[in-house]
Amino acid sequence: MLYLYNQATEMTPMERMKAALGGQKADRVPVHMYPRWAPLEYLGLNFLQSWDVPDLYVKAQIVGQERFQYDCIIDYDMMGPVEEALGTVLKYPENDVPMVKEPAIKSKEDMAKINWNVDPRKDGNMPKVLYVIRRLKEELIKRGGGTQHVPIMTWGSCPSRTVGCLLGFQKWFMIVVRDPEWAQELMERALNPWLEMVKAEVEAGADMVWVNDPVSSADCISRDAYEKLTQPMERRFIEAIRKETGVPVIFHPCGNWHDRLDLVAQNQADGYFLGPMDIRFCVEKITEQVRSGKSCAKAISGNVGATSVCTADRKTPSPFATTLAEGTPDQIEAECREVIQAVEGGGLRSILGPNCWTPQGVPFVNIDTMVYAARKHGRLI
Repeated sequence: MLYLYNQATEMTPMERMKAALGGQKADRVPVHMYPRWAPLEYLGLNFLQSWDVPDLYVKAQIVGQERFQYDCIIDYDMMGPVEEALGTVLKYPENDVPMVKEPAIKSKEDMAKINWNVDPRKDGNMPKVLYVIRRLKEELIKRGGGTQHVPIMTWGSCPSRTVGCLLGFQKWFMIVVRDPEWAQELMERALNPWLEMVKAEVEAGADMVWVNDPVSSADCISRDAYEKLTQPMERRFIEAIRKETGVPVIFHPCGNWHDRLDLVAQNQADGYFLGPMDIRFCVEKITEQVRSGKSCAKAISGNVGATSVCTADRKTPSPFATTLAEGTPDQIEAECREVIQAVEGGGLRSILGPNCWTPQGVPFVNIDTMVYAARKHGRLI
């Protein structure tokens, strides 16, 4: 592809992202913003408008990528469509993602009443998500003159998060401690509905999957509970996705996971979308697992500040943790350079992006700065 401003030939975003997740060098590091809000804000839309009219969401993703030139687009993402189909009632704010209004499971008896064999092509709002993926694919191929140049990333919920949405998160934390056998049974049941959804998403046209867990960090459960209970299920889910679909998987440990990064790295994801953690420490711990043969990680996505402060010791703020919403372009460029140097210098591929969700209200110049920094500081070949 021809870069507009200097007429240089560049790799396509698809080539760049696939190279990074395959452990290969590209022309430069890719940029993946996990871009929900910026495209909607660029077109003056709120989330509910794009949910009620899915083609508006498709338009925002396509136009947003063309405007900002990052290397990946996403479907609705984190919508809870499977949990909703299983019985959890969601509320839909005007300009935020859906949230749990009424959990589906209040007792062990409720668990038996749920139809765990939901069909992603027919039930609830799951078909709406699949429709958006198909339309994104169609538009990308159309814009690319018959070839898709930009990858679509979809989302899959690991069993621990799914069960948290079905129970309510506080109740889930209590069950992990007081009734781990029931916790295990719930996760066993919750794995397949989301696996079937991910398979349908890939069938609809998604090129890669990211899986997240916001309920197993050091702020939520002990390392022991993670090692014995939720991490084995994360790994089973990720390995099943890779086996059933063949697409690359990124895992997002959301929150503070410093004391369990060795276990996280064993989840067999192709890459890790890091939360607010010290980037050099993360690179060290993940590469240790790669060298020992316990991890197949090839890339790290993030870790430029987005919503919270990075800490290496849970007390001292990392020097590279200004937020995308509040930082200056100079600060963000400096963070980007440090992240690229840390990840690429550690022998992994860097996918430049936020260290959690890119929040609402990020100045467009700050997004432009991240892409600019990737071109300036992230040249690899």
